[in-house]
Amino acid sequence: MATTSQDVPAVRHFRNFVIITFLIAFILSLCFYLTGTLVIISIGGSISVIKQYIDLSLLNQFIHLAKTLFAYWKFYIENSSQLSWSSYSYFAAKLWIFTLLPFALLAMIFWTFRAPIMDWRPFKKPESVHGDSRWANSKDVKKMGLRSKNGVLLGSFEKKFMVADGYQHILLFAPTGSGKGVGFVIPNLLFWRDSVIVHDIKLENYELTSGWRRNNLKQKVFLWNPADPDGISHCYNPMDWISKKPGQMVDDVQKICNFLLPEQEFWQNEARALLTGVMLYLVTAPNTVRTLGEVVRTLRSDDVVYNLAVVLDTVGKQIHPVAYMNIASYLQKPDKERGSVTSTANSSLELWANPLIDATTATSDFNLHNFKKTPHTCYVGLTPDNISRLKPLMNMFYQQAAAFFTAKLPQPHEKFGVLMMMDEFPTLGKMEQFLAGIAYFRGYRVRLFLIIQDTEQLKGIYEESGMNSFLSNATYRITFAANNMETANLISQLLGNKTVTQVSYNKPKYLDLNPGARSLHLSETQRALLLPQEVITLPREEQIMLIESQPPIKCKKIFYFKDRFFKKRLLKQINIPKQKPYNPNDRNKQQQENVDPNQASNQANDVTNSSNQNQQSNNDQQENIEYNNQSANKDDINQDIIDNNQFEEQNNSSNN
Repeated sequence: MATTSQDVPAVRHFRNFVIITFLIAFILSLCFYLTGTLVIISIGGSISVIKQYIDLSLLNQFIHLAKTLFAYWKFYIENSSQLSWSSYSYFAAKLWIFTLLPFALLAMIFWTFRAPIMDWRPFKKPESVHGDSRWANSKDVKKMGLRSKNGVLLGSFEKKFMVADGYQHILLFAPTGSGKGVGFVIPNLLFWRDSVIVHDIKLENYELTSGWRRNNLKQKVFLWNPADPDGISHCYNPMDWISKKPGQMVDDVQKICNFLLPEQEFWQNEARALLTGVMLYLVTAPNTVRTLGEVVRTLRSDDVVYNLAVVLDTVGKQIHPVAYMNIASYLQKPDKERGSVTSTANSSLELWANPLIDATTATSDFNLHNFKKTPHTCYVGLTPDNISRLKPLMNMFYQQAAAFFTAKLPQPHEKFGVLMMMDEFPTLGKMEQFLAGIAYFRGYRVRLFLIIQDTEQLKGIYEESGMNSFLSNATYRITFAANNMETANLISQLLGNKTVTQVSYNKPKYLDLNPGARSLHLSETQRALLLPQEVITLPREEQIMLIESQPPIKCKKIFYFKDRFFKKRLLKQINIPKQKPYNPNDRNKQQQENVDPNQASNQANDVTNSSNQNQQSNNDQQENIEYNNQSANKDDINQDIIDNNQFEEQNNSSNN
C-alpha cells in the first residue's frame, strides 16, 4: 500500500460552475417556453393553432416560439405609436403581461425562498474540516494595500516592493546574521520620509544612510553615541525637558526616576524619593547645573548629609516643596538606612560617573517635541560591547521619547509621524512604556518596528503575557528562517492548516496480473501550511509575513546592495561634533569640534609640508562652517527650551 497527499483540487469550483450554468440555462429556457406558450395561447387563441403547436417536437416548438415572439414584438415596436392597450383585443397588454409573467413569478419564487437557495452548497464556500489556510496571491496583496508609494518597506512580491502606509506596528523575527540590516533597516532608512529614531548597533545605519536623509530628504540628522571613546556624538539631556509648571515638573522628574529605578520594592522606592528630591532641587534652585551628572556629584560628595542639610538651610524656601520634603525625609532616616538608600540611588546613576556619558548628556542638540513638526532623524549609536552597560541610559531615553510622542494627540501643525526602529529590542530591558503603549501608539502617529531574534528572547524579558501583547498588537509579523523549534512551532501554528487529499492504493507485491486486486482510496486530512522544520529551513532570500485578518504572504527579502534603487542613495556620512569629557569645574557651555569620524584618530598628527598645511587650512574652514551650523542648531534648541518655559509661565499667570 502507498499513500500520497495533494491539495484539494479545483474540481469543486469547476463542478459548481457547471451546475450553476446548466441550472440558469434550464430556468431561462423554461421561462422562455412558458412565455411563448402563454403569448401564443392568449393572442393566437384558436384550438387549431394550439394543436398544431403541440404536435411539434420540442426543438421545433422552441424554433416556432422564437419566430412567433419575434414577429409579435416586431409588429408591436413598428406600430407602438398607433396601438393602445385595448386595440386588437388587447394585443399590447397581452404581449407585455404574458412576456413578463414567467420572469416575475421566477423573481417572486427566488425572493420567497432566497435563504434556502443561497444556503445550497454550490453557492457556499466549501466547508473545510481540517483548515483552509493558503498563501496570498497578487490580488490579495493589492487588496491589503501593500502597493503604497510611501510607508515602510516590508519585502518584495512578484518583483514589486510591498509598502505599508499608516502607523501599524511591525514585529520582525530575525536571527543574528540573517540579513535584517541589509533587508529591512537600511532599505527603510533610505525610503521612509517621516521622522525616525533608530537603534543603531555598530553605527552601520548612520554610515550608510545619514547622507541621504540630510542632503536629499533635507532632514535634521543627529547621532547620539554617548559612549564613543572619542566623544564624537550629539548630546541629549533628559533634564532639559522637565516642565516649569510646579505640578507637571514633579511628574516629569518622577518619570525619569521610575525609568532609572523601575522595581517596586522598599529600597528602590526610597532611592526614587531621594533622586526626585535632588533633581527637583537642581531644577528649581538658582545657579545649578541641571544634569544627571550633577545629581551624581551631589550624592557622591564628601559629606552628602551635611551638604543636603546646607541646601535646605540656604535655599530651602526657593526650591520646590516636594524637593524640600523628600530631602528632609532622607535626612531624618537613621544612618544605616540612609546609607542603603544612598547606595541604591548611586547604583542607578553609575553610568554618569563616566565623563563621556556625563558630557553627552549635559546639554541637548535636538528636541524630541519637534519630531512631529519637522522631519528629524536620530541615530542612537552604541557598540555591541556596550549593550549591557548602556541599558539603563538607552531604556530611559526610549521611554522618555515615547512619553513625549504620546503626551497629546497630533495637532494640525504636527504633520509628520515617527518611526521607532528598535534593533535587538529585548536587549534594552523591560520598558513598561512600550508594553502598555503598543496598544495606542498608532493613534499618536508613532509606529514601532521591533526586531527580535526569537520568541524566547522576548518572553525572557516580558514573560508570556507580554510577548502575546506584542504579537497581538503588531499588524505585520515577519519572520526569516527560525533558529529554534519554539519559534518555528509558533510561526507554523500562526500560519494554520490546510486540507489535503490523501491518496492510498493497494497492489500485489509480486505479479500484478489481476486488476481486481488493485484498490484506490481517497480521503481528506490536514497538513500545516508550513511545517516547523520548513520554517527552520526557509531559504535565505525568502521571508514569511503574517498580516491581521489576511492570508499569509511568502515573499522575497530586499537586499539594498543588489538593488540600484537603493545603491544610488548611498551617500557619504555626515560629520558629527566632538564632545570634550565633562569637567565639573567648568560650568560653561561645552566646546565642540566638528570632525569626520573616520579621521578622528588622525587629527592629532602634525602637518609637515606646505601642501598639507594648505589642505588642513581648507579643512579648518569647512569645519568652522559645520561648527557654526552646529552652534546655530544648539541655539535653536536652547530657544525651544526658553519658548516652552515662557509659554508655561504665561499659562500659569493666566490661570492665576
